[in-house]
Amino acid sequence: MLAVVFLLTAAMLLLVQARMRRHVREDLVSTLRAESAVYNEIEKARREQAQQSAEMIADQPSMKALMSTNDRLTVEDGTESILRTSHADLLILESISGDLLAFHSTSADVDVSTLKHLMQRSGGEEDWWYAGGHLYDVSLVPIVAGVNSNQRALGRMALGREISSKSTLDAAFGKAAFVFDRDGVVLLSSLPPGVWGDFELALKQKPAKADSIPEVEIGSERYLTHFVELPGDHPVRFYSLQSYDQATVFLGSLNRLLLILGGLAVVAGAFVAFFISRQVTRPLERLVYGTRQLEKGDFEFNIPIQGNDEVADLTRSFEDMRTSLRQSREGLLRSARLEAVGRLAGGVAHDFNNLVMIIKGYSDLLLDNATPEARPHLEEIKRAGDRASGLTRQLLAFSRKQVLEPQVLDPNQTLKNMAKMLRVLIGEDIELVTSFSDEIGRVLADPGQLEQVLMNLAVNARDAMPNGGKLIIETQACYLDAFYAASHNEVTPGPFVMAAVTDTGCGMTQDILAQIFEPFFTTKEAGRGTGLGLATVYGIVKQSKGHIAVYSEPGVGTTFKIYLPSIDKSAPLAPVRQAGTAPRGSGTILLVEDEAPLRVLAAESLKRLGYTVLQAGNGLEAQAVTDQHGGRLDIVVTDIVMPRMGGVELVEKLKQKHSGLAVIFMSGYTELAAFENANIGSDSILLNKPFSTETLAHKIAEALQRTNAGQKALAAGSAG
Repeated sequence: MLAVVFLLTAAMLLLVQARMRRHVREDLVSTLRAESAVYNEIEKARREQAQQSAEMIADQPSMKALMSTNDRLTVEDGTESILRTSHADLLILESISGDLLAFHSTSADVDVSTLKHLMQRSGGEEDWWYAGGHLYDVSLVPIVAGVNSNQRALGRMALGREISSKSTLDAAFGKAAFVFDRDGVVLLSSLPPGVWGDFELALKQKPAKADSIPEVEIGSERYLTHFVELPGDHPVRFYSLQSYDQATVFLGSLNRLLLILGGLAVVAGAFVAFFISRQVTRPLERLVYGTRQLEKGDFEFNIPIQGNDEVADLTRSFEDMRTSLRQSREGLLRSARLEAVGRLAGGVAHDFNNLVMIIKGYSDLLLDNATPEARPHLEEIKRAGDRASGLTRQLLAFSRKQVLEPQVLDPNQTLKNMAKMLRVLIGEDIELVTSFSDEIGRVLADPGQLEQVLMNLAVNARDAMPNGGKLIIETQACYLDAFYAASHNEVTPGPFVMAAVTDTGCGMTQDILAQIFEPFFTTKEAGRGTGLGLATVYGIVKQSKGHIAVYSEPGVGTTFKIYLPSIDKSAPLAPVRQAGTAPRGSGTILLVEDEAPLRVLAAESLKRLGYTVLQAGNGLEAQAVTDQHGGRLDIVVTDIVMPRMGGVELVEKLKQKHSGLAVIFMSGYTELAAFENANIGSDSILLNKPFSTETLAHKIAEALQRTNAGQKALAAGSAG
């Protein structure tokens, strides 16, 4: 910026200087022309006056009488006073024969012989004489005696006025130097004698033309010149000179002043620019430093914000971005931490499922033939297995690895069905308030898991209000836009159904809020909680493609908001569960399970219900067992993930040989559960581990019923 300003200033100075020099030259030219014209007019008036004076003197009778004597001494003595009275500088009287009768001069440097020679050369009425270093403007008049035809010439008179520097400068108003020149030789000048030669040389190199204004260099100084021709028998030129260098000397002073001012301006501008740039660049430097710190993962540095200019707005935007990135980073770290713990929990739950099924299954078998003394002990073992099943479901829900059975449901109806049980659960000292919006849509979720979410939140709310309070459950339609989604990576913009659970309990601090969804984190006393309640809620909501938000203030209360994607579908009627013992049946079942104790238990239970059971530990063994059996195969009960060959591939191969084959897939935790669930076929049934013998029997009966109905429909279509 300073360089540009400097260049523009320099260009402006050069332009101004060029224009000033042009104007100075124009002024000098105008002045020279005016001064030359003025001097020419003054000189003409003086010569006319001198001519008249000379004629008057020559016409005096005394002058004629003296000249008539033709005596040199008489004439010289008689005319001595005339020089003083005429105010002339030179007086010469010449006889008719050309002899000098009188010579009077104010200067002793004039030689008589020179004047005689000049007198003889001048034949007109006026001439310019240069003698003894003096320049004279001479008027010449004849002296005549008698009148008319009786006139006779007595001689001539020359009356001269010396041209001096003072008189010339006064006539030219003292504004110019001057030079009287004849044939390139300086006769008189106001210039120092030492530079007369320079002027003569300049005239030889550049001969002056009429009315021209040449520029000449005299003694290393430039002059503009103009001349006028002064008439006479031997005319001279009068040169008027103006010093161009002296006229423009003020430009040098002006340039120095401007350079000084320009230097001061540049220094001041540099200081101001530095100050302003520092005000701008320092915040930008902080932003650059902040960006580098962000690259290093440092989100805690502070950037001071000053003012309300664009840089301050940019800094505020950067602060907002950093805050958003920090929140996103914390969310990602939390999600990664929960994901890691979830993987561990899911893996543990998968293996634990099989153990729980074995414990519960053999408990059921022993209870069938148990003695009264042993029955209480067996029932306690079964209850422990049930509690273990619940804990396993919580681990799977937290890790989001459980196999859900989502349904299109009305959240209002689900929450209303839970209201009665919640009133008993929270106690009489807590007021339950519900507010359900009629404008919400439907959601796709597992109703049992949704009930689990509400149950866990209600239990936490009850524990947060030991002295009573208010529990508010409400639903509302909402739309989460792109701005909200930008600060919550897991949210996809769109319509949602919001279910909020609010309590007026003790509330939580920000430190506690940052950890509430982590597994095994609890603020309850030892023995009063496992720390999996909110972790389970978080897992269920995330697995249902939802979003959970929490707001809490110590001493005020806490609000949990569950957002589930809204869909435009009608909710089907809830299926009616039929109670009773495990139904008996008949037919051949292929049971494929890689966990040997669980496979043996299931086979024993199915045999007791009347089925013929073929057992295999994986898909390849199942194919071999089927080939050895050679008979009809009614249903396949197989695990999805097994070594060597999985359940889905096995079923595809078996259906090529056995038409009308009913299929039940068993699944515990598996990374590919959701994918496999999408590829098991609509005519297959998915059974989530752990399950009881009664549940397995009902699923087998349901699968056989579906297969028989499908075969009848196919037969009716063929017959038609």
